Parts: sequence; structure tokens; C-alpha cells
Amino acid sequence: MNQAIIISDDQRWQAVNQCVEFSAQVMGARVQCAVRKSTLEHLVGLPLTNDDKMLEAYHSVQFDIEELLEQKLQQEDFEPNGEIIV
Repeated sequence: MNQAIIISDDQRWQAVNQCVEFSAQVMGARVQCAVRKSTLEHLVGLPLTNDDKMLEAYHSVQFDIEELLEQKLQQEDFEPNGEIIV
């Protein structure tokens, strides 16, 4: 677990955008984040065809997602609106 990134328990599947959105605290600052469906599929190694399973898949690879977030932070790879998307 990464101590510099604290992921909140506010995950929600956004079917329109095909991503799981959530917030995280990064060195005390709140940052909106998202993980794409394609990234989730890659991390779990399976195609995800059921919207109801997206959050379950997210939770199963949460620590991997934290690592990807940390890489994006180190690279200062933010979206124009300040979000981090993996």
C-alpha cells in the first residue's frame, strides 16, 4: 500500500465514460481520479462485460491501481482538468 496516496471509498462506475471514478488524497490534496475499463481488463486479465462487476474488479486490483497513480504523479501526468486517469 502506498502511504503518499490514500484512495477514498467513493468509487463509482460511470457507464457513459466506461471508467471507475474515485477521489484520492495525494500529500494532503484531494485529486479526482479514474481508471478506464480497458485498464481494469488488462489488470484483471479478463474481459469485463458486466457493468455490475466493474467495482468488484476495481477492488481486486486496487493496489495495482495505486502503483499506476503513483507513476502518473511522478510524471506529473494530469489531465487538463486536474484529474489523473489510468
